[in-house]
Amino acid sequence: VSTALILLSGRYGPIVSIPTCIILAREIAVSALREWMAQRGQRDSVKVGFQGKVKTASTMVALTLLLLVPHPFIETGQAASFTTDIVFSTLYRSGLALLFLSSFITVTSGMVYFKAAAPILFDSK
Repeated sequence: VSTALILLSGRYGPIVSIPTCIILAREIAVSALREWMAQRGQRDSVKVGFQGKVKTASTMVALTLLLLVPHPFIETGQAASFTTDIVFSTLYRSGLALLFLSSFITVTSGMVYFKAAAPILFDSK
């Protein structure tokens, strides 16, 4: 997933790299949180939730749609049909919409994980 996100960021620029940064930062932060909580014997307090599963599914579908679009699909030098352009444009726009939805779910699910871990994080022991 990380590789696909980074490659697509290079292909499409800031429109994809901004949600990519959000998604990757959350993944690193939540992975670190889970590892730290596991060392403290509290891994169950940050177990995978429904939002995380929805985020993963939406990210996977978004990546699939964006990877299906040939790049650059308009500048191929071939006489593409109007129908082909519509299909690729629809795939691109749908993939972007899902990627942005995924980045929103990424932020909200990350907040859920850190909120669940807050009592242990801020414990003075």
